[in-house]
Amino acid sequence: MVQHTIMKRPARAFLFLFLPALATIMGACVHGPNPRPARDSQVPATRMIPIGRGVKLEVLDWGGRGRPLVFLAGLGNSAHVFDSFAPPFTDRFHVVGITRRGFGASAGAPPPDNLDTLVADIAATLDSLGLGQVVLVGHSIAGEEMTRFAELHDARCAGLVYLDAAYDRSGMDTLASKQPSTPSPTIRAGDTATFATVRALYARVMGVEEPESDIRAIEKFDAADRYHGSVTSNSLKARITSGKQVARYDRVRCPALAVYAVADSVADVVPYYRELDVAGRAQAESLLTFVQAVVADSRALVARLRPYQIVDVHGSNHYVFLQHPREVTAAMRTFLGAR
Repeated sequence: MVQHTIMKRPARAFLFLFLPALATIMGACVHGPNPRPARDSQVPATRMIPIGRGVKLEVLDWGGRGRPLVFLAGLGNSAHVFDSFAPPFTDRFHVVGITRRGFGASAGAPPPDNLDTLVADIAATLDSLGLGQVVLVGHSIAGEEMTRFAELHDARCAGLVYLDAAYDRSGMDTLASKQPSTPSPTIRAGDTATFATVRALYARVMGVEEPESDIRAIEKFDAADRYHGSVTSNSLKARITSGKQVARYDRVRCPALAVYAVADSVADVVPYYRELDVAGRAQAESLLTFVQAVVADSRALVARLRPYQIVDVHGSNHYVFLQHPREVTAAMRTFLGAR
């Protein structure tokens, strides 16, 4: 539910709860060249699919045969965030990923106040790829697109897998107003100097090692690996969360698996907790209580709905599939095998 930019998140969050909306830490940034290829994760075949005027979506294809398994990233990430997690599924599935418009290599500004446009993007991309029935696997805010897709394209939905993504966002404005503030980590100028320092910053603040390929897709670095700002501005990210339309989980008819990241300690919510002073730790502890209540409420709502199976992964932050890949993979294989 939480997403990042290096390193400031939109103020109005779609349950961006587990990780902080950080204070501005960069000065003026200039555009750098295209990102380098990944060096520490499986490199997928990449295609750019034109789906409308000025809109081309990046599609990653990790290969495999069988029913299509389509990965959708959370807000702020590209499909490359799955470069280390998705490839093992190629033993039984044709595994692909779609990067949302306006993020990573995908062209076109995110639509304001229009969830259905994002869903139409997914459907058009699947059409271009010749994919009929699919299983959608989504992280964070992708849960909204998946759920709406299942409602509008029920015949094409073979299954849904929510990676800490199945949350009731119908009262988000009220909920966001109640969310305790997040303590800011200590970030020095050197932390954003090069790719190596930026990646170390990600790991320290986010609590997981994100694939190099995804960081290079969403941030800009020059030929000397110096950092030059984010690919997508905060104002464009905010457009994704600005809409009043929310998905209806009670209208999903295809089988669904909801994996929840359950925070057992304050470090699961604020990974840099030990760095904080007394006031910062008090803020973090208040945030933990809030997050645990929100997760429990949404989990209870979804658990009452017939199509959903629930799996809890304890001691995890929002990037549960990167932090606990074996446990999440096992849950997915059990669910997909039953299908």
